[in-house]
Amino acid sequence: MHRGKEVFYPIQAVRETVVNALAHRDWSQSVDIEVSGYADRLEVISPGALQNSMTIAKMIAGQRSPSNPLIMEILRDYGYVDARGMGIRTKVIPLMRQHNGVEPIFETTEDYLKTVLPRK
Repeated sequence: MHRGKEVFYPIQAVRETVVNALAHRDWSQSVDIEVSGYADRLEVISPGALQNSMTIAKMIAGQRSPSNPLIMEILRDYGYVDARGMGIRTKVIPLMRQHNGVEPIFETTEDYLKTVLPRK
């Protein structure tokens, strides 16, 4: 028997989701970002509500509204983001469709934004 390596999620979609959680989280809360793997999904929970008038629909459409502009600048300067605000629309959704045939699921409350990457 050979040891195999199976990729359940597109690495760029996972990377974008985790970087978004870091960039847009509410830093006034002393709650950690959660990345949890389950048999049927990967979940990333970012503390804090969507800011201002941002909604999930606007986020998917690519509307920009950085929660932490200074953090975004630092992440851009070090090459982690390109500061376009289009990662969900241009990376996460298409990559999940291509790799797993499904779209990510987004859920928001007053306390967090949860992104779920379903497994095939």
